[in-house]
Amino acid sequence: MAQRVISRVLQKRFYGAAPAVAKGPAKPVLAAEVLVDKTSNGVSVATQDSHSSLARVVLAVKAGSRYEEPHQRGAAHCLRVISDLTQKEVRTFRLTRELSQMAANISVTTSREHIFYTLEVPKDNVGSALPFLTGMAFSPSFRPWEISDTMPKMEYELLCLTEQPEKRVVENAHDVAFRSCGLGRSIYSPVFQMSEFSPDMLMEYVGKNFTADRVSFSGMGVDRGALLDLVGGLKLQSSSLKNPPAQYFGGESRESSEQLSAFTVLAGEGASSTGEDMWAFAALEQLLGSGPQIKWSSNTTSNRLNAAISQKTQEPFSVQSFNVNYSDSGLFGITAVTVPESSELVIKTAADQLKELASKSVDAASLQAAKNRVKATVAFQNECPSDAMVSRAVELLNTGKLADTTSTMAAIDSVTASAVQNAAKKVLSSRISMASIGEIHNVPYVDQL
Repeated sequence: MAQRVISRVLQKRFYGAAPAVAKGPAKPVLAAEVLVDKTSNGVSVATQDSHSSLARVVLAVKAGSRYEEPHQRGAAHCLRVISDLTQKEVRTFRLTRELSQMAANISVTTSREHIFYTLEVPKDNVGSALPFLTGMAFSPSFRPWEISDTMPKMEYELLCLTEQPEKRVVENAHDVAFRSCGLGRSIYSPVFQMSEFSPDMLMEYVGKNFTADRVSFSGMGVDRGALLDLVGGLKLQSSSLKNPPAQYFGGESRESSEQLSAFTVLAGEGASSTGEDMWAFAALEQLLGSGPQIKWSSNTTSNRLNAAISQKTQEPFSVQSFNVNYSDSGLFGITAVTVPESSELVIKTAADQLKELASKSVDAASLQAAKNRVKATVAFQNECPSDAMVSRAVELLNTGKLADTTSTMAAIDSVTASAVQNAAKKVLSSRISMASIGEIHNVPYVDQL
């Protein structure tokens, strides 16, 4: 018996091993080239191969809230909420069942300028899932009872919005900056409009905006030929619709509420996504401080706003700059969350930092650090598949082509101190937009800044 046990142990222990083979340095896995095509029906398509087992496709439509007519307010919000309902050839039950069987997911998001339909599916099933994506956008079947059944979902989103002052203050800032039309129109539907959504109204909105010249596709990990064939086969109308250009106005909005803090946005006119000064504004954002670069850090080394305010108060606060670029305009400014006792001090100190950058040139070391952070932001965006594809789809709609990473980095490197100073001057020379919500009795008025 003992001999049998020892034999079993020896069999397990005495394995031979081949000598280790010397290995050279690992070869980097290079990203595949992004290819841009235009189909016979006039739709721009960007495709890129990937080493992932997951295929992703983003369908972008220039149909955000900016393009709503007065009687269509909230249409983009409604389309997002009802996107998973019956299509002309597919009922909701079949849509849900087949997407689940393919392990596919379709999500819909909206911005002021676009509606994004995003498909994520294993590569083996992408050909079967793509028709559901295009059907969701181009072949909806707006049935009155289904629209009515989804209104509680929209009502819930609007109810949640009342408890999210950080979102409402941004909506109010856009309202006073661009007024209640175009970019000033909220991405959320007005409550009173919920009873007005009808099949005819939604079909009118889709017919006007979902046209070949207002649509682009961005795919990653999907067969280029298959995607081009599918998109080229879509029967899309062409449109000569000309939307009025954005116009910046400025103004002030104050809303007292039972919040224990004050939420404030202070902004001026920024750069468009196609403007020559876009990267100068991006550098200005980083110079002021756009959030912590290291999690849980005090963020006072690279953040001028935090560094200046921390020297004047020990009260809790959160302040950072923001830079939003639209196709033909932009909004640049500062967001602040403060306790009532220090609201005036924090907001005036933040405004003074922007004035300082407009009055004198920034030193070379700080400018270079800011440009490095801008380049890192761009690189991280390109590293994230979902962010990269949305960015490509928007760029195709705005310019019809994609800028390569090398030229983008060179454009960032070419930003000068005078360009950043001019960007700050542009913000301050425009009529300032200011919105505040919460306990705002100590928040200064815009003319006091």
